[in-house]
Amino acid sequence: MPPERDWRAPLDEAGDDALQYSDIAIGYVSRNTRYRIDYRRALGRVKRGATTADEATADLVRRWGISFYAAPTAAYDPKLAVARPDLSPDNIVLAPSLDGIGDARPLDMKMLGAVRARMKIGDFLHLILADSDGDEHIWISGSLDLPLAMILPLGRDPFARLAAAERLSRRLLGVAAGPPALRPTPFRRQHLLTLLQVLDGHQAGATRRELAAVLIDGSVRDYSAAEWSDSRQRKRINRWFAEAVELRDGGYLRLLRGA
Repeated sequence: MPPERDWRAPLDEAGDDALQYSDIAIGYVSRNTRYRIDYRRALGRVKRGATTADEATADLVRRWGISFYAAPTAAYDPKLAVARPDLSPDNIVLAPSLDGIGDARPLDMKMLGAVRARMKIGDFLHLILADSDGDEHIWISGSLDLPLAMILPLGRDPFARLAAAERLSRRLLGVAAGPPALRPTPFRRQHLLTLLQVLDGHQAGATRRELAAVLIDGSVRDYSAAEWSDSRQRKRINRWFAEAVELRDGGYLRLLRGA
């Protein structure tokens, strides 16, 4: 998986205002042991020619909800993470338009700007559009030569889906797309990234007291055993550890909806 790093060092993404919830979600699933095994096996099948990177990625996305792109030459690139559109409302789905509902047109690829990646995920063409404010993800069903319409399901997350649709519309009109809707606040972002450090520290063999000393309050190193046992810092790091494990083992799917 991604290169090992010193868990004590704050994650580089801490000050990234363009960081989206899906960017953080892939950080949690990448620390899940079962996902790591599945992903390595997928890379192995692609290297042997038993499947394509697109097919392997589609399988991983169906199973885990989000995955790195399973291309050996681009393994573990967070900019190539793909999330299921039903789980991630900032993904846009385009499908052939119905007759008589408006002036629908084929997609003008020139208006999309820089395309970071193009892949076939199941029955969809998946495009990742590069944007300094946060990449956009488009799922296209059917031919690019046909008039297309955006699919906005009547269900959960209507405002996030509408915001994503507006963002794509602005891009297609040749104006700045603006920031994505599902971005964590600076406080929420910092907390979620700190929980990733908790997982990394635990994986590296750090004790709960070591985690608390680095991430909460260095003075706990000098506590007696009794003081540590009754301390607020011990209770907090235990809560953080439980939260981090829950996010790693499935709770990351909530992050895809900004929850």
